[in-house]
Amino acid sequence: MNLLGKTSVEIADLLKNTVDRPFRGRQVAGWIHQRDAQTFEKMSDIPKSLRTALAVDFTLAEPKVLERAVSSDGSTKYLFESEDGATVEGVSMPDGGKATLCLSSQTGCAVGCTFCVTGALGAGRNLRADEMVGHYRLMRRDLPEEVERVNLVFMGMGEPMLNTTALGQALGVLYERVSPKRITISTAGIIPGIQWMATLAKRPKLAVSLNAPDQQRRQEIMPITRRYPLDQLMAAVRAFPLERGRRITFEYVLIKDFNDQIADARLVARLIEGIPSKINVIPLNEDMAHFPELRQPSKEIVDSFARTLRDAGRVVTVRWSKGADVAAACGQLKGRSTVRIGP
Repeated sequence: MNLLGKTSVEIADLLKNTVDRPFRGRQVAGWIHQRDAQTFEKMSDIPKSLRTALAVDFTLAEPKVLERAVSSDGSTKYLFESEDGATVEGVSMPDGGKATLCLSSQTGCAVGCTFCVTGALGAGRNLRADEMVGHYRLMRRDLPEEVERVNLVFMGMGEPMLNTTALGQALGVLYERVSPKRITISTAGIIPGIQWMATLAKRPKLAVSLNAPDQQRRQEIMPITRRYPLDQLMAAVRAFPLERGRRITFEYVLIKDFNDQIADARLVARLIEGIPSKINVIPLNEDMAHFPELRQPSKEIVDSFARTLRDAGRVVTVRWSKGADVAAACGQLKGRSTVRIGP
């Protein structure tokens, strides 16, 4: 059994018939989640006989890092491989004393957004909790020493709200190192997943991939909208409980001549009226192989769209994605090998 996907309380319970004293289970858990132990042998204050016994029944196996592709902006795209050969990508984005790690939840995506490479490649399997935690550990270990604050975003490959069982387990483990307020879960609009997240005793932040101001256009680029219509999605978002000072994040990928006009910005402002929120405006990251017909708007159009939202009283950030030169930007992850650029 892999202990990486278990919380400290669960580890102590699992080891109660293996350890010689009750506090040993807590010691082992501390080595795993606080001291980043990669093997039982490294647990120097645990008796050698116990370390040997633990290695018989348990493991601390992490996915393999097949490739690191380092962008000119300092971000790094990782290609991970699990024991069954499944591959998935993650992205590390250091920024001085802080860093954001972008984690995946599935090896593909069945949601099928037309502007996303992962969606174009189709469905894969759900990741297990130990795999998601393993990706976090591997990327965290590579961060520069000056990084003191780490934010996690489940915005990589897959739809997190279609893997809530493993996601919930992974969150329980990650909370031991990262505060829930520094973790964001992004969804294409899976209403049952949003409702599940609303019931959690400790809730991460919620991000909703919006991308169009009306039902017709949203379902054109996000087929999941047929199953979970926009009006029902917005009702679920309005019902989502928010802690003091928190906001819902709406992500809006700008596509040239499709959803990028001033009139569209006004419709978006009206759609989210009354919801404590911020809007991440994301100029499309183009991909000539998978959606050659879609283009990124000009900077002037992007600025005009964002300005219209601000004039309507909305909180707006324009997010020019990092890692585009190594296909690590928003919507570009595909879980397949590329030419190695980094070490």
